[in-house]
Amino acid sequence: MSLFDEHKAERRTRILATARELVAKHGYDGLTMRELASAARVSVPTLYNLFGGKDQILIAELEAQAARIAARMPPLERSLSFMARGELGFEAGMQAIAEAPEFFRAVLRMALTSPESSVMRRRAEEGFIAIMAGNLAAAKAAGQLAEWAEPDLVARHMFAHHMAVFLSWSVGELDLATFRLAALSGICHLLIGVARGPFAADVEARLRELIRAAKQLPHGHPPEVSHASRD
Repeated sequence: MSLFDEHKAERRTRILATARELVAKHGYDGLTMRELASAARVSVPTLYNLFGGKDQILIAELEAQAARIAARMPPLERSLSFMARGELGFEAGMQAIAEAPEFFRAVLRMALTSPESSVMRRRAEEGFIAIMAGNLAAAKAAGQLAEWAEPDLVARHMFAHHMAVFLSWSVGELDLATFRLAALSGICHLLIGVARGPFAADVEARLRELIRAAKQLPHGHPPEVSHASRD
């Protein structure tokens, strides 16, 4: 990488981190390009040249988040179960949300209403889906996923469920603990139909733990968990 490219990458990283902090502090409407430029120590034209408008900057940070999670995933050679590897990615995402909830609420609401950012949003989504699909593909190669199951399709169903619960949280229908429980239990319900061998045993064990946890919620079971509690 040339020195110019290094400086460009450093500026992008600095701008994205600053945007995340400002949105977490002031909300989406409180973020202006002028304030972002000042806080990130760049010019306003630089923001537009590197990213485009405000919406594109927020989506770029979401895409960067997916890349950071992917980079933190342990290699398949390590002695981790496929369930454990999947949960590492899931918990990394939940930790990011817990650290900057207002940023993620703003990004989700903006992504649903900004057609200009649709291409970047889909690219960010593909990054998260690829993390799940990679783990599922490895499970299939090891004989721990049904031979008829398509890892990419299963990953897309998992992502869609997570986003549905994410949306409920973003509008205040769920607190963070219930968000986590509902998202993970729903994903486990999807996996239980395609996992095989040790993977299936791990999914079932995790799901039973989540059902027990759901019973401790003060306001009853989240919808994604309630039906499974009959088992």
